[in-house]
Amino acid sequence: MSFNQSWGFQTNLFETNIINLAVVIAVVIFFVGDAVQSLLAKRQESILTNLQQAEQRAAEMEQSYLDAKTKFQQASTEVVEISQQAQDSIQQQEKQYQTQIANDLQRLQEFQKSTIFYQQQKIQKQISQKIIDFALNKVNQKFQKKLIFPVQNSINKMCLEQLKQL
Repeated sequence: MSFNQSWGFQTNLFETNIINLAVVIAVVIFFVGDAVQSLLAKRQESILTNLQQAEQRAAEMEQSYLDAKTKFQQASTEVVEISQQAQDSIQQQEKQYQTQIANDLQRLQEFQKSTIFYQQQKIQKQISQKIIDFALNKVNQKFQKKLIFPVQNSINKMCLEQLKQL
């Protein structure tokens, strides 16, 4: 047996490095390969889980956005409706106020007419009373001039009848 064919040191570096490298790679793949493969699988699973969660959050955000958009549209519609109702209510109030003012004005005019009528009647009664008083004074003056009693009586009756007719 020669020295090169037994176990020992090889002096050819190129052949020695390739063999050592192959042995190291084989050992690394055999022992570390499963661990690296397991780590890579876990990492892949983690990335997929994160992607699914991100997609789920994106879908939830999209749904939240659509819900908010729908609520905004509903609120906008309600604002328009409330505004329209307010305008209608204001117009209705104005009509009621105008009607109330017209009714109040009519009542005031009727009250004015009735007041004028009653004042006219009062003045007529006062004038009638003054005429009666004046007539009685005239009669008394004529009586004082010594008219006869039957003539005085007939004058008084005639004046009283005429006053009753007024």
